[in-house]
Amino acid sequence: MCTARVDAPLSGEVAQTVGVKVNPVITVDTIGNFYERLHRFNVELDTIRQQIWEHRGHGDWRGDVCSSAVIEVLSGARDDYLEVLAAKYPHVTTVFLPWISTGRDHMWNSLTDTTNLPSQLYHQWTADDALCTLIETPGATSAKYDTMFNRICVRNINETFRPQSLPLIQLNGKALSQLMYWPNSGNAYPAHFYTATPPFVFYLHVHHDAVVSANGDVTSGSLKLVLYTCERDVSPQVPHADVVYDEVFVIAQHWGVAVFHSMCEVLPRIALYRDFLQRNPQIRVVVPEFDGAHLSHNWYLLLDLLRIVGIEDWRVVVGPVRAKVVYQPRSTMCGFANVQESQMLNKLYQNYISRNFSPQKRNRLVLVRRSASRKFAEQRGIEQVLMRIARDYGLIYTPFIDNPTPSLNDTMIMFYSAAVIVAPHGAGESNMFFSQPGTFIVEGVCNLPHVNLCFLRLAYILGHHWHGILSRGGCEEVVDVSTASIEDTVRSYLDL
Repeated sequence: MCTARVDAPLSGEVAQTVGVKVNPVITVDTIGNFYERLHRFNVELDTIRQQIWEHRGHGDWRGDVCSSAVIEVLSGARDDYLEVLAAKYPHVTTVFLPWISTGRDHMWNSLTDTTNLPSQLYHQWTADDALCTLIETPGATSAKYDTMFNRICVRNINETFRPQSLPLIQLNGKALSQLMYWPNSGNAYPAHFYTATPPFVFYLHVHHDAVVSANGDVTSGSLKLVLYTCERDVSPQVPHADVVYDEVFVIAQHWGVAVFHSMCEVLPRIALYRDFLQRNPQIRVVVPEFDGAHLSHNWYLLLDLLRIVGIEDWRVVVGPVRAKVVYQPRSTMCGFANVQESQMLNKLYQNYISRNFSPQKRNRLVLVRRSASRKFAEQRGIEQVLMRIARDYGLIYTPFIDNPTPSLNDTMIMFYSAAVIVAPHGAGESNMFFSQPGTFIVEGVCNLPHVNLCFLRLAYILGHHWHGILSRGGCEEVVDVSTASIEDTVRSYLDL
């Protein structure tokens, strides 16, 4: 083990990244639409990789983290972490795909921006009065959804059909946490989060001779870089690692063994780099360590999904490991899906389904039917209502069960062909990644103190319609929403 300390904020620093140029960086200047720029970025990574190896040479691992006088911990939760990284730790290279500005950022509109985003069209999310009231009331939820959504909530389900530009706060915003990120006492994001486009589309850190922990933290030289995930690692230790690889690409994150965190936080980190990784199969991929109850189903699901994006089983490793070159893409914040990575993963899945399965009609009404915790309190009544609605509107009622869970192929087809998904809050909703944009999702949302709107954000940035109905109580055992509220919501949507 090595001793570490947490870095203190540098005096006089401005805690913002928007509009700030950081060095040492490699900026990959590209032109064209998002997919052309992404292709060029991945080609340039090949050149950067070659230059790294020419400079370093192919000798033994040369890390000396344990001999450093002080190992400093830098948190990716800081607004200024990119500037601090560039100023204090020049041995880490950050490769950016820059945001291409129209010159009129205050007029930016995702509906016409094909350069910085894979998807342009978004739909207004809506909620019932009880949930809207929580979102609009300052301090009502510990997760500060009043701040996250700027105390704005729409109750009229008709509004979901109005084409909408992605608000800049969805690109600049960050998960709020009293222990990690709490701007203005949790009451408001920095002002520029609402008004300025980001300086980059995405970025990648490259470390030399580093140690990668089981949760994906990377220590190189005097730096332990802890990106912003569900973890707050200020531990004064760097893990011991016997295994040494030439190159690894890190997607491991805290809680990554759980289905939601694996599908919505871990896997999207690889989506933008698929071409680079396919051209360089010697690069291993560091994933979360699965054990105990998580070992069987969750582990094999992750392996299956990695194969879909081109990563074979033999390339998958778990930390802690050492590597001569470490590629560390930006993290996914806790319950706070990244826009470009999530959209790209959705498109990779869409392409895979269209290539490998027969054409599917979009005619299913899917109910996520949980068998244990957080199942619907009125599950039998909700099932009967949804079966009637399916008959009335010419849809196929299809339950997604969790005991046993359908095969991945059946799951993908089910959600790809879904027109409507009804679900209590839970990991089954992660399968909306397989759904075509514009799917209508009705979620039974946990009541206080368990309110969690991670699926709202995911649905929104994937281009789905989302409506939340607040549970009247429970969430440890059941999600208590009325059968009538489900029926009214689904019929209202299908009648529009």
